[in-house]
Amino acid sequence: PVMFIDDRWLYDQEDDLPEISTPLKLADEGPVIARDGSDITLVGAGHAVRLALQAADRLAAEGVSAEVVDLRVIAPLKTDILLASARKTGRVLCVDGGWSACGFSAEILAVIAESLPVDALRAPPQRLTLPAAPAPTSRVLESAYYPTSDDVTAHALQIIGSNESEGAC
Repeated sequence: PVMFIDDRWLYDQEDDLPEISTPLKLADEGPVIARDGSDITLVGAGHAVRLALQAADRLAAEGVSAEVVDLRVIAPLKTDILLASARKTGRVLCVDGGWSACGFSAEILAVIAESLPVDALRAPPQRLTLPAAPAPTSRVLESAYYPTSDDVTAHALQIIGSNESEGAC
């Protein structure tokens, strides 16, 4: 059996994507660096990558260099690029359009915690997910429920700010 999970937030998006004549080979596919940075790693898949890229633009205006890792395939999860980016920036925010309990962001944080020494990170890895509540069906409530690029930006600045204030003591 094959399960394909699409992201409804991408339905209205249009991109100039190259035509791929070969099928996706899971063994050869894995994370890519969608944007290079040095201060914080933003990790996501699907629509979360768009949010991370938009947040990276906003963070750049604040003087923060955000690296964006596009996971592309979450199972099997290749971790080499993810771990290299986490080690490089020392800070990680995983953006996930799902709930925190049992979501892929939990797996990402577990991989980082299990694979890197404690002193490799400047701040604990964190995640931005849906609230622990049922998904709303009202458009008004959806805007408050689902993560936005503004949320990603604010959370990333909080991670960097709390880390800098700890170092100042």
